[in-house]
Amino acid sequence: MCSRRTTILGEFRPKKQKRRYTITTLLRDNSQRGDETMKRTFTAGVILAALAFSATAQDWYHDREERFRGEEWRPHIFMHVRADLEHIWSAARASDKERARLEKTREELTKMQADLDQGRWDNNILNDVIDSIRKSSNDERLAERDRAVLADDLVRLKEFQDQHNRRR
Repeated sequence: MCSRRTTILGEFRPKKQKRRYTITTLLRDNSQRGDETMKRTFTAGVILAALAFSATAQDWYHDREERFRGEEWRPHIFMHVRADLEHIWSAARASDKERARLEKTREELTKMQADLDQGRWDNNILNDVIDSIRKSSNDERLAERDRAVLADDLVRLKEFQDQHNRRR
């Protein structure tokens, strides 16, 4: 005779009890797997975004260097400086007072470019723009590379002003 532990075919193995799946259990299991997948997806997205942002920033600095290569930039100097200001200063990094000053500077640069295109010149407005950019180029909240860009813009504006004033 066979004991309870052994059968004709071999050792007795109790049947595995089927796990009862309830909606709550299924949702919890899927949620745990979903959390892992979401974490991996989110991490990959953050890494890709950081790489894309870094590449874009490097491209902007490279494009800026190309813009100022040669002498073709001179007739459009005020628009180039305005583009530099817009790139460097985001609204999140500036106080309300500073945002107002920068907005005024951008407007003055736009006016100066329009006047230059029409053959007009206002040295007083340019002096205001130069003072505003000087304040920005000395701002410690900016990265050193961005302060260097503004300092370079400042030199270009002063040089442009000096050459224009000599021609008069």
